[in-house]
Amino acid sequence: MENNKGYGLAILRIVAGLLFLLPGIMKLMDPAGITGMLTGLGFPAPSFLAWILLLSEIIFGASLIVGWKTKYTTWPLVIVLLVATLTVALPGALENPIGWINVLFHLVGMGALISILLDGPGAWAVSK
Repeated sequence: MENNKGYGLAILRIVAGLLFLLPGIMKLMDPAGITGMLTGLGFPAPSFLAWILLLSEIIFGASLIVGWKTKYTTWPLVIVLLVATLTVALPGALENPIGWINVLFHLVGMGALISILLDGPGAWAVSK
């Protein structure tokens, strides 16, 4: 069992990275969609924030997948999930009970990121 130490964290890190990289790429294909959503939520400078969001998801998600500087790449992603939870997921859950699944999904994502932050990137990481 000791020989397998770090592989669970590596799997968690790769899956968590995909959780951000793939939506970031989808936002890159349609930045107007995320800009419109941020506008509707009342965010200031929605175009600027949309680009910050999608680039953060792509850059930090990819960094997480390869295990590069996870001590620094996890925090921006925790912030992204926290803001998304408070502005989108939680209000949605208050309107529709099935929306709590989305809240729990965000909480699991934050838990995964914090676990990676505390325990390190695990096996197959570019930097440890």
